[in-house]
Amino acid sequence: MGELYNENLAWVYDEIYQGFIDYKAEYEFYKNLCNGSNSKRILEIACGTGNLAKSFTTDFSTYVGLDFSESMLNIAKKKFPAGNFIQGDMRQLNFVKQFDNILITGRSTSYLLNSTDLKQTFKSAHTALEDKGLFMFDCIHADLFIPYIIKNSSVVHKSTYNKKQFERDSYWVKNKNNNYHLIDWKSTYYQLKDSEKIVLGKDSTLFRVFTIKEITEALQHSGFKILEIMDRETYAFDTNVYVCQKK
Repeated sequence: MGELYNENLAWVYDEIYQGFIDYKAEYEFYKNLCNGSNSKRILEIACGTGNLAKSFTTDFSTYVGLDFSESMLNIAKKKFPAGNFIQGDMRQLNFVKQFDNILITGRSTSYLLNSTDLKQTFKSAHTALEDKGLFMFDCIHADLFIPYIIKNSSVVHKSTYNKKQFERDSYWVKNKNNNYHLIDWKSTYYQLKDSEKIVLGKDSTLFRVFTIKEITEALQHSGFKILEIMDRETYAFDTNVYVCQKK
C-alpha cells in the first residue's frame, strides 16, 4: 500500500474518491446482492474512510468495517462515530461470531500481490463465513487493463467534491515480474484553485490485476462455489465482480 492510505494523504483519498465514485449507487449495488441472501451480519473488508458504512448500518442488523490503515479508519470514525470499525488484515480475519456476507470493496484485492496472499485471504474469509454464506469482491480485469496501459501509459482523472476541484495524474507500467500481473503506479494529486494546480501529495505503489482463471482457481482451492461473475465498469478500471458461496 502506498502513501495515499497514510496520515498525510488519507484526507485526499476521502475527498477525491467521493468525486470519482457514486457511493449511493455503489451501496445499492452491494445491498441488492446481500438482500438476495437475507443477510443480517455483514463484514466489509477495506472499508476505507467509511463511505458505505452508514448505509449498511441503517439497513442491516450488524455491520463491521475492517481496514488495514489506521489513518483511513480515523477518518471513518470521525464521519460516522456510531460505526463499528476495526483495524485488521484481510489475510488473518479473527472473529468469534461468523458473518452472513463478507465483502471486499474498492478493488482492494489489488494489494494481494502473490498467490499466498490471495489464498490466505480467501481461506480467511471462508472461515469467517457462516455455512452457505456469501463472499463478494471485485478485481481489476487483467485481460482488459494491461492492453489499455500499454497504449495509455498516463491518464488524468478529475474530481469535484464539496465545491473543491481535484486532479490525479497517473503513470503506470507493467512490472517486470513475470509470475504475476503486477503494475507500477505513480500518481500526483492536485487541488485546482483559482487557475492554479496545487500539489497535495505524491504516491507510488505496486498493485496486481487478475485474470478470471487466477481468481477461479484460488476460490475453488479455498472451498468456494462461484455463483456469478459480472463485468462492471468503474470510473477508471474494468472490473470483474465475483459472487461466491461457502461450500
